[in-house]
Amino acid sequence: MHRNIITILLLVWSMGIMAQSNRNLGLGYFGHTITYPGAVLEMEFEQVHSASAASPLRINLGYYQHARSHNGLFLDINYGFRHYTRSGFFLEESIGVGILQTILNGEDGVFQVDDEGNVSKGSRFNQPDFMPSITLGLGYNVGRKQET
Repeated sequence: MHRNIITILLLVWSMGIMAQSNRNLGLGYFGHTITYPGAVLEMEFEQVHSASAASPLRINLGYYQHARSHNGLFLDINYGFRHYTRSGFFLEESIGVGILQTILNGEDGVFQVDDEGNVSKGSRFNQPDFMPSITLGLGYNVGRKQET
């Protein structure tokens, strides 16, 4: 068992030696129009394999508000492949998993009714939800130096 852990750690460590790593931070609007606002903070570690290939690992932390319904807080992680062209355009795909925690709104609280019809105060926290994701993207990187 210890041998497997050491092998995995050495493999992960050697990946960092073989490739250049870029770290990027991002902040974005995560909402549906102006009426349902939200924000997402993104941290990306990009493992550069060559001038045209990289493997990004992205972690997103976000929040949104759905008026008169609920608020949501989520965390997800994505890993994928990115192909750069000389013109600055890139294609990417990734797969990810995450968790979403929603909290119900209600000035007077949240109530639940049992099988016998009795009403009691309930929890505002819903069960956490699993968030799988697949990303296919096209972009342009204005800051990437291109070889001529």
